[in-house]
Amino acid sequence: QTSIFLPPPGIAGKPWDEDLFVKNGGKGEETAEPSADPSGEEEITLRVLATGTDYPEVIDEAVKEKFPNVTLEWETISWNDLNGKMQQYMQSGMPDIVIGKSQDANNYGKYNVWADLTDKPYMEKVSAQALPGVTIEDKVLGMSCTALYGGVFYNKKIFKDQHLEVPTTWDEMEEVVKKLNDAGITPFATHYMENILYTTCLYTLPNMYEASATWGEDFKNGERNAEDPEFKGGYEKVKYMMENSWEDTYSIDQTTCDARFVKGEAAMQVDGSWCINNYLVLDDSFEFGLFPVPNENGDAKLVFEPDITFFQSADTKYSDLIDDIFALMTESDVIGGICDSVSEGSLVEGANVTFTNPSQSDIDMYTEKGQIFDINLIGCQTPAAGFWDECSSDLSEWLHGNMSLEDALKNADSRRNLCGFKEFE
Repeated sequence: QTSIFLPPPGIAGKPWDEDLFVKNGGKGEETAEPSADPSGEEEITLRVLATGTDYPEVIDEAVKEKFPNVTLEWETISWNDLNGKMQQYMQSGMPDIVIGKSQDANNYGKYNVWADLTDKPYMEKVSAQALPGVTIEDKVLGMSCTALYGGVFYNKKIFKDQHLEVPTTWDEMEEVVKKLNDAGITPFATHYMENILYTTCLYTLPNMYEASATWGEDFKNGERNAEDPEFKGGYEKVKYMMENSWEDTYSIDQTTCDARFVKGEAAMQVDGSWCINNYLVLDDSFEFGLFPVPNENGDAKLVFEPDITFFQSADTKYSDLIDDIFALMTESDVIGGICDSVSEGSLVEGANVTFTNPSQSDIDMYTEKGQIFDINLIGCQTPAAGFWDECSSDLSEWLHGNMSLEDALKNADSRRNLCGFKEFE
């Protein structure tokens, strides 16, 4: 599963008429909209584009039971492929329902493809924490139902055996790393065979937001720079993590990394909560916790991202029926089943979630203390495509000794035009 950020809607090499999409709400041409009455026994097929394969069965079963005359026609893709599909369907006609991530409200909101869900009764059951990432110009464009968390997963047995406390400052983190090294234990599990975009963002975005809630916009306007400590420091901390990991980290993928971590071959793993399901499949008795990536001040927050998010096409002729289906998604057993299928926490109150998450008590603690941070608040200003993917590639080049840190940061500065808030018409 892939987190987190924010590919922009345009696709290189595929020009399209943006003005026409904005004018016509994502349709390639003006068409008359037929009416439909979903309350009868008419056989109805709804097209659903989903960026996941784990939860469609849960949704399908719930809809078939509640609405036996309704068929969901599924197309499942990777979230990384959503850009291409969105461009295709904005020209040929949008699916009735799209299931993506919360940031897709921001990514595609300007093209008027999403229906306004503001004040829908079912939205009252959705946590207020899930609203900022899907609210554009005071309109709620999506219903986020599950949550991902990112930070430092740690092996509770190793920490207990080595008499280690969870670090809250970066100095304390360095003390923990030293004690682990002295004990012959690898501090960090890493998988640098793949792009290191996510870990780069975990080390940078929260500190960027603490420095300025409009850091990406300020950066675009030349008021912030990659040399600033909150950005440069993220690069340096990724390097520190690499230097305290396995020697073969550059040949390790996510699956191998997770397996080694579960076996106790490292004490900590900086990653997202999609790892939880991997951990428990490998060893359902594995005891692990989660804490925020420490900062200098000791007030770091656990990174939080609304994940599975339902969008209704602005052009569907079945809007009332889809509202009923979205309401169904908030029923306790249905949303509980969705959460169980992806091993994620619920953003809908009353969810009947049954999967085991040993780190849930930590998540609850940081939530109660207000120590959680919606990464979309800054992530929407610094997109993955074109910015973070290229920055993390430069970071890899620096880690391999093929580029200086100064040049890597200069390259980041050269991409400032990609950042800032999106403009909406």
